[in-house]
Amino acid sequence: MAAVLSSVTTQLSTATHRHLPPFRRRDRNTVHLYSPSPPPATANATINTSSIEHRIQESLSLLDLMQSESISPDPSLLCSILKCCADARCLRLGRIAHEKAVLAELDTDPFVGNSLLLLYSRCGFLSTARKLFDEMPSRNVVSWTTAISMYHHAGLPHEAINLYRLMCGGAAFDNSVVKPNCFTYTTVLNCCASVKDFELGVKVHGQIVDDGLQNDKFIIVALIDMYTKCGKVCDARKVFDKIPELSIEASTAMIEGYSGNGQPKDAVDVMRMVLRSGPLAEMVIALGFTAMIRPFLMEMALRHGQEIHAHIIKFGHKPENKHLSALLNLYERCDKMAIAYRVFKELEVKEFGLWRRLLSGFVRNGLYAEALMIYAEMTTLDYKMSHFVVIEALNACVGMRGLKEGRQIHGTLLKVENLMGSTSLTVLSELYITCGKHEEALKVSNLNVNIKNFIHRVTQ
Repeated sequence: MAAVLSSVTTQLSTATHRHLPPFRRRDRNTVHLYSPSPPPATANATINTSSIEHRIQESLSLLDLMQSESISPDPSLLCSILKCCADARCLRLGRIAHEKAVLAELDTDPFVGNSLLLLYSRCGFLSTARKLFDEMPSRNVVSWTTAISMYHHAGLPHEAINLYRLMCGGAAFDNSVVKPNCFTYTTVLNCCASVKDFELGVKVHGQIVDDGLQNDKFIIVALIDMYTKCGKVCDARKVFDKIPELSIEASTAMIEGYSGNGQPKDAVDVMRMVLRSGPLAEMVIALGFTAMIRPFLMEMALRHGQEIHAHIIKFGHKPENKHLSALLNLYERCDKMAIAYRVFKELEVKEFGLWRRLLSGFVRNGLYAEALMIYAEMTTLDYKMSHFVVIEALNACVGMRGLKEGRQIHGTLLKVENLMGSTSLTVLSELYITCGKHEEALKVSNLNVNIKNFIHRVTQ
């Protein structure tokens, strides 16, 4: 920070009038021409860079330096700093930035106003944000959408809908204050879905068609979700059937809509349609079938996964790692652990998450020896061991009464920092009790109590 300030100070002291265009200096009593340095563009660039890197405090310090020289920051600078504060949920520094906006007489700027609205809404200060919104001298579509989204994300869909009605000029929607955009429509449709307001949803759909936005991919998903949540599955299907290009998001929304309304056969039909479509089927494979796997679809997803796997083997294609990872996820979810393990062995790059998934699958299926084999392999790799992995390994020890293996893991808990936790000690104690080692179980239980007491003290 000192280096940055020194650099800016040097520029302030060495720049000359002939290098700079004159601009107005503001003080309490007079307005006159003045040519300070550094050039606003230089200082602005420095502040923007530091804001993007979330060095909010440094940005505010540089802003102080500019204002001490009566250099008025342009609105984009304050917007950048306020957005960083909003992203970091840093209200304290955001309020300081707000004060500086007032001092620079930029708080009435529509872009700065929108950034302030975003800050207070992100930080959960809804009443402050609403007060700012109500006092805005001019509101654009971003202002309205930010305020509507604020209520939606706060779990207040009725307030969001009321504000949307106000934006559209009342219940008749005949005198819009500002024209909604895609983000506005998506948010309001989500609110309609939350409160099952079918009547409003239909009106919003009409507005969307009038504005020619019915093919927007986010709006399509929101419309399908709204109609299915309101129990109007046929209307949702009409939207789905008019999609110019099938997408995984819209397909998932339609499948979930059928599922939620007790129509599994129709959900299966959509899934078949997806898996028949070439590029989309690739997306499904890459996503690991997660969008398609539901209790009543599990068997079908498995069958299609096996067909794709067989196709890969039959035609000698070299599958990408993401495809094998997806198949591994599918087989593990469907409890086909022998096949999952074979796929796992084919992987060129075995990510930590896949090791953990395989370990969990073996434990869940009662294949405890195989689980401990995977755990033993994991300990030889460069991965940083996870608390959850240790718990799974201990569960395998409990399942097979593996006292020797459990003691080895106990030793690891004592040696490796941050691995020991209340849950792992509880499972370890259960292992010792299962194996008849009551004294060791008591020692572990006492240690667990001490840890819990310590956590309780430091969190008070």
